[in-house]
Amino acid sequence: MANKDGGKARHDDWITEDYVEEIHAYLDEMMHDDHVKGLRDRLVHQIHDELLQAHDFAAAATDKPRAKATNASLVEATGQYLIPNYGRLPVAMVRGHGATLFDANGKEYIDLFAGFGAGGVTGHSHPAVAKAIRKMASTLQTVGNLFTNPWQVDLAKAITENAFAQPGGKVFFCHSGAEANEAALKLARLAGGLDGKKRWKLVSFHHCFHGRTMGGLSLTPEKYQAGFEPLLPGCAKATYGDLDSVAALLDDETAALFAEPIQGEGGMTVPSVEFMQGLRKLCTDRGVALVCDEVWTAPARTGKWFAFQHYGIEPDILTLGKACGGGLPLAACVAAPKLADVLQPGKHGCTLGGNPLCAAAGAATFKLIRDQNLLDAATRKGAAVAQALRDANVPKVKDVRGKGLMLGIELDGPGKDIFARCLARGLLINVTQDTVIRIAPPLVIEDGLLAKGIDVLIEELRR
Repeated sequence: MANKDGGKARHDDWITEDYVEEIHAYLDEMMHDDHVKGLRDRLVHQIHDELLQAHDFAAAATDKPRAKATNASLVEATGQYLIPNYGRLPVAMVRGHGATLFDANGKEYIDLFAGFGAGGVTGHSHPAVAKAIRKMASTLQTVGNLFTNPWQVDLAKAITENAFAQPGGKVFFCHSGAEANEAALKLARLAGGLDGKKRWKLVSFHHCFHGRTMGGLSLTPEKYQAGFEPLLPGCAKATYGDLDSVAALLDDETAALFAEPIQGEGGMTVPSVEFMQGLRKLCTDRGVALVCDEVWTAPARTGKWFAFQHYGIEPDILTLGKACGGGLPLAACVAAPKLADVLQPGKHGCTLGGNPLCAAAGAATFKLIRDQNLLDAATRKGAAVAQALRDANVPKVKDVRGKGLMLGIELDGPGKDIFARCLARGLLINVTQDTVIRIAPPLVIEDGLLAKGIDVLIEELRR
């Protein structure tokens, strides 16, 4: 292929962003079955790699030569420059697409944990989300929240219309689930004083997780609190699944009850319909705001837009995080109609919360859920995984539980060795509460790749 000057064309003469956009537009019109989606994603990422190579080629004339980064070199640099608050693995992930990741050494991994849920819907570098990010990055990235943000409006509309039966719900955007829960806490306390009473106490559950900020930490189990005392006064914990223990803690000074529709960190514990409906009734009868923390469970992971919908209830406040930004830092505190206008100007804020870049990624994520029917995909794929695990009849597996593609495998002993062996074989899972393996892959994972990952897991469970 020759360029206009008659010389040999370089990569960056023809592989342009406009060219990639044309490829996206064409491929987005194709069928959405798993096989075609896999081919499409691999093709798009191959083109993306060509773009990166072209950029490196063009820069090589002026850049100083540098050694290729490896897992070892990047781990060493991490220890040198980053605060050691994470128990990091000796692996540096540098690239991903769909449910596949690659480390700095070139090793390939099947991701059955979706970046701690942040890639929970779209997986890594989904073409539709990447397209929305690229477009917004060259249009408007952030202006603060003193101006109307049309991309926030689009996303908030998608959230509230799928969350509440009646119109009038409203959304506050921030960056993380912990921040969303802080906003919910403040909203609940303000709402608790609207009738002239002073409602300020907060109730949560043992084995819950609501974040590491001081408010969220006050609601979260004691093992995370050590060294940060004193925490917020007025916080108490009930037993998950025990309505009597909840009723005993709700009094005339209680502002809110925080509940996860499925306890993720707590061991993938799924409550009964009767329990969740009982919580709704208790809160209604006693004038307490019911806050559903869906940072892990939504959107779509459990086969419903929001997990509370499995129980035939609606919360007063809903919190979202992780997956709702398609991998970008986006979270939300969502108020039901009766509390929608409690947070007035000056009562709360977030400078970069819901900025155009993140909001556009979130809107693309919600559109993808609808267009590709990912609610049904989560239900179907989750049922297939659960059945495969039960059919394997592995002696050390005590229980398989969950909803959709949010599954827990309870073992009769610690799971850390199984985790390590799976990692060595290129399979990413997670272990919580020492004995519960968590499976939460991207909803767009191909059936064949998902089956391959579960086969590896079953093999390691048998060892």
